[in-house]
Amino acid sequence: MKKVTFLLATLLIGGMMLTGCKKDDPKPTPDPTPTPTTAKVTYKVDNKMTTLPFVTSDCFKYTITYVGADGNSVTVNDVTLPWTSPELTVKLPFDAKMEGKYTYKEEELPDQVAFGQITSIVSGNKPIANGEGDNIASTTKAGFLQYISQNPDAVSFSLSGRVE
Repeated sequence: MKKVTFLLATLLIGGMMLTGCKKDDPKPTPDPTPTPTTAKVTYKVDNKMTTLPFVTSDCFKYTITYVGADGNSVTVNDVTLPWTSPELTVKLPFDAKMEGKYTYKEEELPDQVAFGQITSIVSGNKPIANGEGDNIASTTKAGFLQYISQNPDAVSFSLSGRVE
């Protein structure tokens, strides 16, 4: 009988210890960082490459059209390079797009012509799109005129990217 009483007392004390323990509160989960709903976007058209010494001749005038913060097209005319748009605050996601074309007057072309452009769309410091095949080349005036006559699309560019 003493053994049974001892066993019951041990079980009773053990049960009281288990039910009497305070449970630790679970660690609070931190609020997730809110996903940004806006971003800064800038369009750029440069007149030189870091790897080549050529700088686009200043006889070229660019017409550049880009998607503004409100989603409508914005066109700027008679631009000389380098050119950078104002920094736009856009709602995410945003489909950024920039197109352009340059013109020239043959009589204003120098004897040695540097032509082309380097295009980019950036969000803060993050590149969104870089112009594929962007280049700046240099040739004689006659060589440039011949190249453009054989490649009329060479005076145009288009670039797009999605900002998320």
